[in-house]
Amino acid sequence: MKNRYLILLVLCLSAVSCEPEISEFKPGSGNADFSVFVTIGCSQTAGFANNELYKSGQIVSFANIISRQLLHVGGGEFKQPLMRDELGFGNKLSLGFMADCYGDSLLVAVPSGGMPDETNTANIFAEEGPFHNLGVPGAKILHLQAPVNSTGNPFYNYFARFASAPSTSVLLDAMNLNATFFSLWIGTSDILDYAMTGGTGNPVIDAHEFSSLYNSALMKLTADNAAGIVASIPNILNAPVFSHIPPSGIWVEDTLAASGKRMLEQNEIVLLRAEERIKCDDWGTEAIPLPESFYLSKSQVMLIKERTAQFNTIIKQAASEFNLSFIDIYSLFEKTKDGLTFDGITFTTTFISGGLYSLDGISLTRRGNAIVANAFIETINKKYDSTIPRISITQFQGVEYP
Repeated sequence: MKNRYLILLVLCLSAVSCEPEISEFKPGSGNADFSVFVTIGCSQTAGFANNELYKSGQIVSFANIISRQLLHVGGGEFKQPLMRDELGFGNKLSLGFMADCYGDSLLVAVPSGGMPDETNTANIFAEEGPFHNLGVPGAKILHLQAPVNSTGNPFYNYFARFASAPSTSVLLDAMNLNATFFSLWIGTSDILDYAMTGGTGNPVIDAHEFSSLYNSALMKLTADNAAGIVASIPNILNAPVFSHIPPSGIWVEDTLAASGKRMLEQNEIVLLRAEERIKCDDWGTEAIPLPESFYLSKSQVMLIKERTAQFNTIIKQAASEFNLSFIDIYSLFEKTKDGLTFDGITFTTTFISGGLYSLDGISLTRRGNAIVANAFIETINKKYDSTIPRISITQFQGVEYP
């Protein structure tokens, strides 16, 4: 009997000694100073979603999500130029039921309606500034150093409401904050503006000029030895606005074709905004070919892919030259084509149900912002030996259903 108890005691002690040690996670700043965090970029940095910039979307911008996590490692105040309501300038989309041209009730993206707060367009710098999130919807690389009151500034209404002065620029306001750490994610709008018009709008900036402007921006941002992270741009052609409608059987206008029209090839692209016209107005047929502004030809697709690759090479090289962290957003988003799982949730590029893209088919959902925020955090931790805690994707909402 004594031997039996002795054996049991030995087994218990062996079990205890074999238990794995659990090291306690301790947030730390590593080799970086996160006390003044400033973010610069375009729509995604600002928190633009569902075709509009609105308050709750701004609150869950990837930049603001990161700033919350930086509080664990010495991060300071992070102010955003929040809209007064959920309507912004009045272009927001929501999911709703609508009868199509055949009388069928479908769940689709529809205008949210309502009257936006008229003070959304008023400048709020004196009252609430300065602001650390300097993301401006639609901003291109050349706009970062352009005064808010410059002629032809397409994001005047957004930046004008939180700029420190009519003559300032995004970079000037950023430099005035004396950032200790910054993020720069720019270049997407340079390509998107061209792509969204079917190649009929403003041409894409050439790689040489992009490189000059990008490096100039980094010289200013790092002038006081600020550390930071820069991001590559994704292949926008994977987004639903370019991938939702299959090109097969679609007739298009083409001035280069002998008859002035032709059928689209498989590697060409129909824009999302053509969907209702194709379905209800017989657009895309031989009798009513799709106008050139509603599709991207083979050469235009090639140009977009070429510029994306060139810009990303420039961004990566600049990160190395300025000793900054580089996050490969391009590769991250490429993985979503076949489905990517985070925290038990699978994300795809499928319009609405994919969970990654919002109702405009190009900007991200709240969960998409959380994915990006975690990717930024992981990359920062690796470069600066910091231990910024990640966030759970499940805490954030995807597409909001009625």
